[in-house]
Amino acid sequence: MLKKLFTSFFMTLATLAVFASVSAVRAQAPAAETIVVFPFENLSNHPEYNWIGESFSDALSSLLNKPGLIVVTSDERAVAFQRLRLPLTVLPSRATEIKIGRELKASMIVIGNFNVTLPATTTDKSGATTETKLATISGEARVVRINEGRMAGDVFDGSWAPRVYDFGGTVTDLQKMSGELAFQVLSQRDKTLSFSRNQLVQEATRVPPQAFEAFMKGLLTSANDPTREVYLKNAMKLYAKANGGAVYSQAAFELGQFYLSQRKLKEAAEYFAMVQKKEAHYGEAQFYAGLAYWKTGEVKKALELLVPLADEKVMPLVAVYNNAAAVSIEAARAEKKAEDRTRLLSQAITLLSRAADSSPDDTTVLFNYGFALFLNEKYSEAAEKLEHVVAADPRDGQAYFLLAKTQERAGKTDPATAADNQARIYLQASYAKWQTEWQKSQTIQNLSARSRDVLNQVDLTDLGRRQAVDAAKADNAQESLNKIKDLYQQGRDDEAMVEIRKLLILEPTNAEGYLISGQINQRRGDQEAAIAALKTAIFWENTHPLIDAHILLGRIFLERGDLGEARKYAASALTIDPNNPEAIALQRQVTLGRP
Repeated sequence: MLKKLFTSFFMTLATLAVFASVSAVRAQAPAAETIVVFPFENLSNHPEYNWIGESFSDALSSLLNKPGLIVVTSDERAVAFQRLRLPLTVLPSRATEIKIGRELKASMIVIGNFNVTLPATTTDKSGATTETKLATISGEARVVRINEGRMAGDVFDGSWAPRVYDFGGTVTDLQKMSGELAFQVLSQRDKTLSFSRNQLVQEATRVPPQAFEAFMKGLLTSANDPTREVYLKNAMKLYAKANGGAVYSQAAFELGQFYLSQRKLKEAAEYFAMVQKKEAHYGEAQFYAGLAYWKTGEVKKALELLVPLADEKVMPLVAVYNNAAAVSIEAARAEKKAEDRTRLLSQAITLLSRAADSSPDDTTVLFNYGFALFLNEKYSEAAEKLEHVVAADPRDGQAYFLLAKTQERAGKTDPATAADNQARIYLQASYAKWQTEWQKSQTIQNLSARSRDVLNQVDLTDLGRRQAVDAAKADNAQESLNKIKDLYQQGRDDEAMVEIRKLLILEPTNAEGYLISGQINQRRGDQEAAIAALKTAIFWENTHPLIDAHILLGRIFLERGDLGEARKYAASALTIDPNNPEAIALQRQVTLGRP
């Protein structure tokens, strides 16, 4: 008994030591930085080239999106403008740009300007004329480090020298300029980049210049202007021609938005469905494509798009849950097989429950929730949801009608009569038709589930930020873990332990980090620290059990003469993989009762 108490005490000390080491270096660990790229200012008298300023912002935002940096999207920047009550069409001052950066919790902003020189005609001595065919631009960009309150730069002769990034060339070289600018900004921040200038330039120039120009001009055209459609279609055509028929996803998304605003739903669905999964707007495109298919009666297609999107790890937003559930309701109403109908209703109720947890006062969600529960014959629960709806909007005739039938089915005559009287008042022309249908078939075929037609841009950008942070952490953690494994294999244990502490700051629940810590401590002969780390690894293991941790713990306990614990871990290792040779060997050893 006393031995077990001492063992527990030392294991606790070892575990505390691991976490104390993590805490000690927490302040030193660099966190991923957030950067905002603003449209560059056109200093020339040629406003027809204003699109170039936005093109630098768009291209650099994409190119700077590398491990260790979280780049604020143009959509997120627009939300910040709204929060600060700034017109989107106004080019902000330097002070305002810094204010916006702080609003977005950014540590850096990129700003710049450019001049345009138009094509010129010259005449030589013989009277012959020559014309420069392309406009040229020249400009400069700077990085402002918000937290330090100064331009990014270098120490030169003991003094701080702000860094200015110059660029220039013809209009057709814009993307190349963006690639070179991005490389300079990234290499200034990190001298040990894993890619070259040429690789970044290649990434920057993957879209043909004319297609890119048409796309940027389309973006800067008014949302309802037919010229926007022309520019974007031209961008897609030029891109496809240069890339063997491939889809220009960004242009397809903007065309989908254009057609959706024009209520041309089939065209909108067609273009939204073209957006590739790897693109930033993929989730939004799926949402709006699903909405468009639903509105045009293609419920099956809408289900195929919206239900996977409603996964809590993909787009856990109220509008997504609501629409996926609403389409499930409509599919259930049309379903003839009882088991499929029940499954679809159960799916709808689950999704609406999540939506209601996030937004308990959302009447669209509550109406659909009540409708799904009514169809699932859960009348008391349905009435509770619908009562909230009519309390929020006492003129909602449809909700009153559904509430009346819900109370009627629940056997509550007086509440049913009261709700029915309100439905007669506010449903007006439809009431007689709906009531006749109800009396004949006990159904309300003309009543439909309610949709959310717009994704809240604030919610969307907040979600994007959270996912970007999580992705940055995951990238950094995987990179760190790969480094730790290499150091461990080379026997460089002290260096590996330093990296493990850094890893556990990024991911305090990283099971593999604790596993390697346990292996190192076991190799050093520190069994107490090894046991603590290995048990922590097992505690945090998820869908992929770490059999090595179970086997090593079994061996350590066998060496210590604790056969009970050794047998336990041998058994758990065999449960994970009955054919693992090391687990089988450990089982034989504990059966014999000796190392």
